[in-house]
Amino acid sequence: MKRDPKVTRLRTLFCALSCLVLMSGAVAAKVAVTPSPQQISVYEASSEKDRVGLLIALAKTGHAELAAEMLRRYPLTGKFAANRTLFIEGLILHSRGNLTGAVQKYRDALANDPSLTLVRSELAKTLFELGENDGAKHHLSLLMADAPSSVQAQGIRSFIDTIDASRPYNFSAFISAAPSTNINNGSSLTKVYENNGGEITIDPNSRKKSGIGLLAGANAGFSKRLGNDFSVVLGGNAIGHLYNDKAYNAYGTSESAELRYLFPDGDVGLGVVSSQSIKSDASGLSYYSYGPRVSLQKDLTPKDRLNLSTVYEWRNFPDNSLNDATALMMDGSWSHGFSSSLTVSLDAGYDRVKSEIDYDSYNSYSAGLGIYKELPYGVNAYAHGTVRKADFEGIFPIYNRVRKDTRYTGTVSLTKRDFSIWGYAPELEYTYSFNDSNIASYYFDSHAVNFTLSKDF
Repeated sequence: MKRDPKVTRLRTLFCALSCLVLMSGAVAAKVAVTPSPQQISVYEASSEKDRVGLLIALAKTGHAELAAEMLRRYPLTGKFAANRTLFIEGLILHSRGNLTGAVQKYRDALANDPSLTLVRSELAKTLFELGENDGAKHHLSLLMADAPSSVQAQGIRSFIDTIDASRPYNFSAFISAAPSTNINNGSSLTKVYENNGGEITIDPNSRKKSGIGLLAGANAGFSKRLGNDFSVVLGGNAIGHLYNDKAYNAYGTSESAELRYLFPDGDVGLGVVSSQSIKSDASGLSYYSYGPRVSLQKDLTPKDRLNLSTVYEWRNFPDNSLNDATALMMDGSWSHGFSSSLTVSLDAGYDRVKSEIDYDSYNSYSAGLGIYKELPYGVNAYAHGTVRKADFEGIFPIYNRVRKDTRYTGTVSLTKRDFSIWGYAPELEYTYSFNDSNIASYYFDSHAVNFTLSKDF
């Protein structure tokens, strides 16, 4: 009777594992293992793939020293040997309690091949054990795209919920060098020539200014599960743009509180938001706002997520009540994960702002496309482009026409995910904006570069 090759291979694998485990008696004392000729013969007869499975099983079941000895004696070979070796070395370091070392091994393997979902899952778990919740959630969210079924996707989602529940409070801060060629979004023009031969000189405060400064901020949050069906989420942040010319400094804060109803694969939220903006430029138009917010988050499939939100707010300008306004802002985004290393998102928005001054009132429509890709050599790349069209009401003074703007914005950021600085990865971001307006004071383009350290890697 002819034996099934698959059954034979599995039997060989089982025998090899049994033999190797029997060799582990000296492991507790961390004495070098000396396999017998028969045990060596069994291991040598195993395929490369089976050897990898054996080493992983040993490292995960308390026999890390045995796995290390066998890996030393019989280095892996073949096309995938380097990454497989890094992964097994990471498991061995994890078993020894060296979690930081294990994380670096996993990151090195993912730097070579971002499609290694098994490595990514171990990295997420180890980051969680280290208390690096942001990094763990980042990788778990990416793994959703590779979940083979909704059941596995729900398991990943439950892990993310567990992380959130383990630390209801969170706080983060950032500081970034922020050079910009147009820090006030001022006009690139100094004069406008009318059809009748006349000219209009643009106010100096509306002209393009350049500078290098700092961007700094902090975020804080609190989330609490209320039984099986509800959770409460609180958040706040502060941000400051600081330049040598203090006239262009700007500061802002925002707060939110939301009650969310939880259902399978998503939630619906109802809450309030507020914000405050303090500017020290010539316009002096600081303001504060507040209003209700409704949100929806839904995992359509393990690979697809939908986010919707609507905010209605009242805006008050203490320096000039004529600028008081109301705003309705509706935003939506859909993201699709082609794999754990490639995600594409589409977003759209509609804003309706009604001001006491009619030429400051407008309707705007926006659409955007974003692509996140993990590249070889440990580089994360993110690119996002947005087009926003705004139609204003009323005749704009001096120019005697109704203002119409179309703004194009593109952002590219690169993160070196296998290079850690105090637990952060270096990130370089470049943003270009061009605002095409029929009102010369609002016709501008700008370049901005930010260098930051990120936890999402």
